[in-house]
Amino acid sequence: MIESTGNNGKSKEVIEDILNQISNSKLKIGDKLPSERILSKKYGVSRIVIREVISYLKAINVVESVQGSGNYIKNNYNSSIDLTFPDYEVEDLIESRKILERSIAYLVFKYLDQKLITEMEEICTRFNTAIQNKDLEGVLEEDYKFHNLYARYSKNSIIEHFLNNLTSFIHQKVWRIMKKDYLFTNTYNRKTLENHENILKALKEKDLNKLLNSIDLHYDTIIEGLKN
Repeated sequence: MIESTGNNGKSKEVIEDILNQISNSKLKIGDKLPSERILSKKYGVSRIVIREVISYLKAINVVESVQGSGNYIKNNYNSSIDLTFPDYEVEDLIESRKILERSIAYLVFKYLDQKLITEMEEICTRFNTAIQNKDLEGVLEEDYKFHNLYARYSKNSIIEHFLNNLTSFIHQKVWRIMKKDYLFTNTYNRKTLENHENILKALKEKDLNKLLNSIDLHYDTIIEGLKN
């Protein structure tokens, strides 16, 4: 059963249409889905939305990807599968995190101490180790810890709650698939580690402009990675 937590999900609309086509036998097991570009044009949505859709369909075992060939219908939809799918688009979640992290930068500077710096350094070290070991779960976990720690240093429980809710999608199966399929290349991993290290460097130097620019670059890198 598809459940949602919002009201205006383009992804959910596309998913439901594809599942309806499977239920009505317009799409059968073994059929190849149109390319991301064609699906994007057909539904009038971004490529990121289509990739989110494919990731969801893979998460419920309806679609499988064949490297170098495309995405194929693997199974009929089992409505008993319970996988909550938020109506909030991944791109909106990422943009919201970026806005909130920028907005609390001055608060983080206000409460900045050596404990924060030390913990972030340790996280970046583990982050690098996870990348070297091609450990997807480790990368996701250290990424979550980094941003959770940053939010905590706003010392504002409401802001921290909002940011942590936005960051919690890292633990969802759909995001894990998107990360693995689109954001787990050597080039991307090097960039994202560098972005985290630049945020840390800006905090060490207490340079607000550098921090804001580093936050922008970090989230822009994620969006570009999902588009390409």
